Amino acid sequence: MPKLPWRLAPLIVFGLAGTAIFDLFTTAAPMFGAPVLNVALWDGSFLTLNLKMAIVGGFIIEMALGGLLAYLYHLGIARYFQAPYWQKGLFFGVVLWGLVMMAGLPVFDHLSPLVNNGLMLAPGLFARHFGRSTALILLAALWGYSLPLSYLHHRWEENSP
Repeated sequence: MPKLPWRLAPLIVFGLAGTAIFDLFTTAAPMFGAPVLNVALWDGSFLTLNLKMAIVGGFIIEMALGGLLAYLYHLGIARYFQAPYWQKGLFFGVVLWGLVMMAGLPVFDHLSPLVNNGLMLAPGLFARHFGRSTALILLAALWGYSLPLSYLHHRWEENSP
């Protein structure tokens, strides 16, 4: 992977901002009828089954992934998708949601130490074991990530020399 030029460092900040909003949506999931969606715990459980440490490790993984996805947005969607920033953001969110629903969660079902040790129900394809509202909450959360990312990226490119 090529070295990230310092002028692209704002992308990491944009990814972190989007990830924070994503976490707000997933934390609020029970208010909308979905189960608790502790994505940091899910991610961190691949590092350890110590739940407190898993949450810390998972949060670090989430933030790193948020920055990486922002960079991928910059390389792909922002450059090659000719549309207003908000359409780019919606599109990117739907693409991420589709990947999570059709690949991420089914793979998680088989690899997760939480699922394999009986500590968590396997979400299944489109999170069907967690109820219909879960898939919609995750779509909203991913739009909560991608729309601010797209807006911030748009403003940054407008103001770049």
